[in-house]
Amino acid sequence: MGDNDISFKQIDEARKTLGLGESATLREIKREYRDLSKKYHPDQRGKKAVEECGKKMREINDAYAILTRYCESYRYSFRREDVADFHSKYMESFAEDWLWSRAKIKEGGRNDHRGI
Repeated sequence: MGDNDISFKQIDEARKTLGLGESATLREIKREYRDLSKKYHPDQRGKKAVEECGKKMREINDAYAILTRYCESYRYSFRREDVADFHSKYMESFAEDWLWSRAKIKEGGRNDHRGI
């Protein structure tokens, strides 16, 4: 199966298997994979659950493989315009957050942890 052969359905099922929302960073994917691997690894569950855990571990491993293959095939742009556009969108959303926006804090009458 090539990178372009991954269907939306496979990706959607994989993200649900790992307990991810509709968006996640590669770091979040790896963290969920590690957490689930620790939880369902047959060595952690005892002899009674080995078969059940083996099946669950196959599902977890398959889901991780699908998501990482999808992420690895994503093409990032390093053009100045795209990097600047990403940075400006990121900073806009950062500024709109109530925790970081002084105007919103003053409007709501709340103080942040610095007493602003």
